[in-house]
Amino acid sequence: MKSLIKKIISYDKIYHFLKTSILYHFRKQLNGQIANTIYGHPSKDFFVIGVTGTNGKTTTVNLIHKILNDCLGKTMMISTANIKIGNKEIKNIKKMTSLDIYDLQSTLAIAKDAGCKIAVLETSSHGLDQYRFEGVNFDCGVLTNITHDHLDYHKTMDEYAKAKKKLFTYIMHNEKNHKYAILPSDDPYGKKRFEEFAFDKKISYSIHTSGFLKAENVQQYKEKTTFDINYLGKSYSITTHLVGLFNVYNILAALGVALEIGVNIEKAIASIQEFIGVEGRMQRIDHKEITAYIDFAHTPDGLEKALSYLKMIKGKGRLITTFGAPGVRDKEKRPIMGQIAADYSDIVIITDDDPDTENRLQIIDQIQKGISNKILGKDLFIIPERTLAIEFATNIAQPGDILMFAGKGHESIQFTNTGKRPWSDFEEVKKRLK
Repeated sequence: MKSLIKKIISYDKIYHFLKTSILYHFRKQLNGQIANTIYGHPSKDFFVIGVTGTNGKTTTVNLIHKILNDCLGKTMMISTANIKIGNKEIKNIKKMTSLDIYDLQSTLAIAKDAGCKIAVLETSSHGLDQYRFEGVNFDCGVLTNITHDHLDYHKTMDEYAKAKKKLFTYIMHNEKNHKYAILPSDDPYGKKRFEEFAFDKKISYSIHTSGFLKAENVQQYKEKTTFDINYLGKSYSITTHLVGLFNVYNILAALGVALEIGVNIEKAIASIQEFIGVEGRMQRIDHKEITAYIDFAHTPDGLEKALSYLKMIKGKGRLITTFGAPGVRDKEKRPIMGQIAADYSDIVIITDDDPDTENRLQIIDQIQKGISNKILGKDLFIIPERTLAIEFATNIAQPGDILMFAGKGHESIQFTNTGKRPWSDFEEVKKRLK
């Protein structure tokens, strides 16, 4: 109903005018102050770590939580996929990377009462721009990367980057005694932030360029990744269950946090090596000689990184990619993602993601416009109903093939043109592969 009302009043067209008004900012900040007061300003008793970026946030948040919960003490975290208070985990069913300010403060208060002293929060550009973290005094900021996403909201990459920058600005101007930052030197925005802000402690991490924390000798396999970590002139070997070069970056970011706040590097690595991953993030299903992956990749960069890894490991089999794009959101990325899927995959199946109130066929058509190297009916298929698309992909799979189901990941709800319904890519794929 809320989305329908917004559509009727052309909310998207007037929102960017509204959010520049003094009244908008006053209302959002006041909301934050009220929420903080109601729940007793819980974040003041935490060491608070914020993780922002386009891709990799959820895995990085979970990695940081694992290390600190193992090595320092009871830690809480909030990510797109899940919420943890110590070892207790619940799903994040809000479909929001950054919770509403009242939900955030109430969750922090619950974690405080449970004895948590450290909070790891996934911080989206929307959440930062909309003051959902008002009153939360961050101690440490982590940037994963900045690539194309949410341009329907931010309009330009510069504005998108500015929204992400707010996390680090908050840290520099709050009342906390120490200011920490973990930044990727392989990312141009990360390199810029490293040079721009005078944090008390900051670590750069990298694979390709120079960094205080650097991964070398990376070897990628179907079931694991191995690499060496170079830090302060010493080399440490690591074997992780996580796959893909993108997860090496996520590990480096999480390890950087641990090192900055005094965790022994060998203990941190031991914790990382136990980490088995996050639901809906390159989640693998093996069935006889067919391998399926469920992943949340919903941006051009995220999809390309996931598919480039799968293409590398697929051997003589085919890579069959099933994906779509969410409705009422960034339309510019749709043909780009179509092109990426076509370039890396042997067969592409375009289907629904979360079309919501936007015409599902219009979304699919915009994705298809980016595809020029596939033939409809031969290696390109249009199947709007996601259930049928998954059934088709599993039916045509042959021994040695890799199936990629991208976009929905961990999500338990799908917003269709006729309303929302319970959903699980994992369960649908598992059922079809039997």
